[in-house]
Amino acid sequence: MAVYLLTTAAVLAAAFALRRLQPVQQHSAEYPYRETRAGAMTKILTAAIFVCLVIPEALRINVGNDYAKYVEFMHLIRSNAYVPTEIGFNFLVKVIYALCGTENYLLVFALFAAMTAALFLAAIRQQADDFAFSFFLFMMLGYYFQTYNTVRYYFALAIAVWSVKFLLRREYVPFVLSILLAATFHKSVLVVLVLYPLALIPWKKWQLACIAALLSTFLLFPAGWMQLIVALYPSYRDTDYLAGGSVSRINILRCAAVIILALLCAQPAEKGTFRRISGLSALCAGDRRLRFYFNCSLGALACYVFCSFIPFVSRIAYYLSFTQIFLIPALLSAMPGGTEREKKRRKILTGLTVAAAVLYFAAFLFKMSDENVRILPYQTFLFHDMPKTISEVTN
Repeated sequence: MAVYLLTTAAVLAAAFALRRLQPVQQHSAEYPYRETRAGAMTKILTAAIFVCLVIPEALRINVGNDYAKYVEFMHLIRSNAYVPTEIGFNFLVKVIYALCGTENYLLVFALFAAMTAALFLAAIRQQADDFAFSFFLFMMLGYYFQTYNTVRYYFALAIAVWSVKFLLRREYVPFVLSILLAATFHKSVLVVLVLYPLALIPWKKWQLACIAALLSTFLLFPAGWMQLIVALYPSYRDTDYLAGGSVSRINILRCAAVIILALLCAQPAEKGTFRRISGLSALCAGDRRLRFYFNCSLGALACYVFCSFIPFVSRIAYYLSFTQIFLIPALLSAMPGGTEREKKRRKILTGLTVAAAVLYFAAFLFKMSDENVRILPYQTFLFHDMPKTISEVTN
């Protein structure tokens, strides 16, 4: 755990150091593209964050609940045997193994670590109102450490989050192409082609009521919906993924807390609940980006509440809930701070948010050794060997 705590401390220190820098360009006839010292430090700190994120993940061996399974998949891919993974992943593994002349799965994991970290950092730099705050939430909510598992999925998630900038700018062709590329690594990402555009719509109350009525059928007729889902994703049929779902109380609580925070941030502050809802609706209606992030959180909450019987619902909900790292700082920064009372209120809500995030991270630390996470104990190929895979045992 010391490796993870040191990594977290190092990257957060660099992220908050970035907050104090204002990179600007100095232009003159003699040095038309000379950067200021702050600009250079910004690049150095960003690179340091990237390196600190990638190194422990690239050096790991047999860390993650599906690490050995991926090693087996890569062996089968090289042998041209059937694997349930997508064409993009299969092609990348074949290229790397061909270039290395051996089954260099360590390089594959390192490459995915680097690509995923780079995309997440780029997305946060481009979309966050406050890079340090959003990056703090990225670490505290466990998104970085989850990338030690299911590397295909989190790479696809990183592409999806990075591509949101195209959707918000109404550049639909690059958005669709990015998602199609991500789908060659994990096909679950295709759901954002529907969910993300839906999150941009300024829904009316009667429309939300109709959606709630539709979602209630998931609770009333789970078997029918499961048959439809298996028909859409036949590769999940007769697999461990359909072993059974469960209610994710911690994720429901987190999404509900974000919705409550949005209501608390809505103005006017001194009015009642219904006025807050109206204020939040007005705020989201006037800000396309904020509306998208809020609707994504609302959609994630709906997934966890109404679709808990679907074993892999968290994979769908993560595409929606990840945007909370952008929504929360945006909500807090949108609060007025003209009077002392308003400033105090903002500080209190910010402090409570930070405290809740730290508690969430502490709870996640205690789950790191669980069978469905298994990123503890940390092991590196510098000092440990990879246990034999199924193919090696049977041969």
